[in-house]
Amino acid sequence: MKASNFLTELKRRKVYKVEVAYAVVSWLLIQAASIFLPTFDAPPCMMKAVVVLVALGFILSAILSWIFDITPQGIKRTADISPDEAVDVVRQLGAQARQEFVRGYLSGLIYAGLGDKTKAIDYLEREYLNHDNIDPTGMSVDAMLDGLRGDPRFEALAGRPQ
Repeated sequence: MKASNFLTELKRRKVYKVEVAYAVVSWLLIQAASIFLPTFDAPPCMMKAVVVLVALGFILSAILSWIFDITPQGIKRTADISPDEAVDVVRQLGAQARQEFVRGYLSGLIYAGLGDKTKAIDYLEREYLNHDNIDPTGMSVDAMLDGLRGDPRFEALAGRPQ
């Protein structure tokens, strides 16, 4: 697996977010332990044990966040999607769009997730220009479009008044 693919997969599976949250909570836990353990005359090895358990928990949380996703429906296993499968999904969506209506916004989200900024912005522009009832301000807060931020075409599109 290439390093860029691996980093993209870490982002898709939200491992970064879990590990940052774990690091913050761990730091607070270690700070609390450094205050409370001496108060209760705990031996110095207890502090070492806390740090080791926190470090082992970091590894465990990385593994669990890779395998599972927390969804509104509960904890579910993260689906493995290879780049070949992603291309097939896009082809199927394109075929479905030729037969029936598929929102350009959905296509834009898919291409943004695949990292194809040009096609993503093209679909978003088409959606905005073809439908009067689309509110472009939603694009400015949609986390799934974070990869498009900074692109002048996207910023112009997201900043348009309704």
